[in-house]
Amino acid sequence: MFSDIPGSPTPANLADIFIEANTKLDAIDCGQCGEALKFIMEPNPEEYAEFFDVSFLVYSIVSHIIDLNWIWLPARPRWSYLKDDCILLIKLRSRMHEAPLQHLDSIFNRFLHGFVPDPVLTTTTMNSRLTSTFIVPDITIKIDVSSTSYWIHKPLVIMECAFAQDTDSVLWKIKHEIASQPEVLMVILVVIDEHQPYRSPEWHAARSYKQKNHCVVIAGHTWCHLGSVRFHVWVRGNKQINIDDDDELHACGTLLPNQDMDVVDTMIENGMVMMRDSIATVCQEAALGSDVTTIQDTVVAFSPDWDRLLMQLNFGVAETAYDRYHSWYNSSP
Repeated sequence: MFSDIPGSPTPANLADIFIEANTKLDAIDCGQCGEALKFIMEPNPEEYAEFFDVSFLVYSIVSHIIDLNWIWLPARPRWSYLKDDCILLIKLRSRMHEAPLQHLDSIFNRFLHGFVPDPVLTTTTMNSRLTSTFIVPDITIKIDVSSTSYWIHKPLVIMECAFAQDTDSVLWKIKHEIASQPEVLMVILVVIDEHQPYRSPEWHAARSYKQKNHCVVIAGHTWCHLGSVRFHVWVRGNKQINIDDDDELHACGTLLPNQDMDVVDTMIENGMVMMRDSIATVCQEAALGSDVTTIQDTVVAFSPDWDRLLMQLNFGVAETAYDRYHSWYNSSP
């Protein structure tokens, strides 16, 4: 499999991979599988790709091959399949993309740790499909209860980050996620934009290096220049979340270029209160007569360190620039 392949798959060894995966594909399906796998395996400055008219068979085979070769992949992809639309979405992880997700994840883990009793379990997953779908959010925080008399699996929060990705496509994905999990309490979207879409330069000797705040320039070419970081937060009201509504259940704030995050802080804290109350309700239902006062009295405080996140994003700029330069250099004649 990929473990024996020095570099990206060629048409010849892709055929061997499909045979080893026990698959039978026609020419069109084989081509689609090959394109998806090449995107994952090749040195590539792109972090996100969409593949259209993809059959469920192709999605299943790509998933199977990724699972078999997970340890050997140069990037740990997240991939989703929109079955009704026959669209395969593949997102490669990068430091830039993961920084805000990890920052929020650490805050939620500290918040949830310690006040959720057995048999209730809250988990955070970064590579797990939503129930009854083939969609993988960037992060899902969910509550699980499994006992002889009670079972529940409920998502509390869905988080997505869009970097080097069209915002419309991630909003479209979020709508699918909410439609499949209408009870979700909060959705957080982080949109990271560059000053302009990245384009690799023509081949020339590239030796000089310069990094300014949120910008890396090598040989006069800008390899990464962070333009803005925006946060969107939606919380559930009496009905399921509707991201098309710009009302009191939606907050938008800017981390960069000018930090203005107060309304986002408030909305996330409101969502955390809803998480706490939902967990208390589930605990009471799972163990009738149990005292959930301790949970209900848990103080909710959202305390992010946005300056630290900005520092992490600046590191991400340097790493993204290096990855793009490295990919360009290795692919140039």
